[in-house]
Amino acid sequence: MRATALLLCGGRATRMGGVDKPLQPFQGRPLVEHVLARIAPQTDGRVLISANRHLDEYRRLGHPVLEDTLPDFPGPLAGILAGLDAMAASGLEDGQDASGGGSWLLVVSGDSPWLPEDLLARLADGLGTDQTAAMALGREAPGEPLRSQPLASLIHSTHRASLDAALRAGERRVEGWLSSLPLARVSFDRPIDERAFANINDRSELERLERLR
Repeated sequence: MRATALLLCGGRATRMGGVDKPLQPFQGRPLVEHVLARIAPQTDGRVLISANRHLDEYRRLGHPVLEDTLPDFPGPLAGILAGLDAMAASGLEDGQDASGGGSWLLVVSGDSPWLPEDLLARLADGLGTDQTAAMALGREAPGEPLRSQPLASLIHSTHRASLDAALRAGERRVEGWLSSLPLARVSFDRPIDERAFANINDRSELERLERLR
């Protein structure tokens, strides 16, 4: 499957004192660079970045940066809408781009440094015949149960109107909206996946995870 990746970096990070979390240093480079290193090869370099602050720093990563089109930080769904809008504006949703980006958006968090290097392929393989969205089920730490990972999802561009309507109706939860779609839930339960969906929620967790390799 050919898709375009969307890195969600537009949150407020209130639990980390409002810092721009994906730009925080982690094992020698910003968190977002770890995410890019794992995700960009899966989409042949087709990447969009959703951000609302420090735009010049994100632009230095070499990919288009999208700001929310809705006011007051309505959350990651607004970033996904911006990604789907960007695909529509460039013809990506019809598969008309010269690089073959196609009509799928691979959505990931910009602060999850150990995402699976085969995330796209496994989400795509998990799609049923009539399913046009997929969400990972995975662990955030070894020994934990599998949990929904809505910020590791694959979404077809035809759901742009559905997302716009959901936001206007007050929906703010990514999983809440995804659950309204023909959704595949794909388990990431191999030993290599035990820490795949770890994300950084506060400074102490950042320091603890930074010691792991």
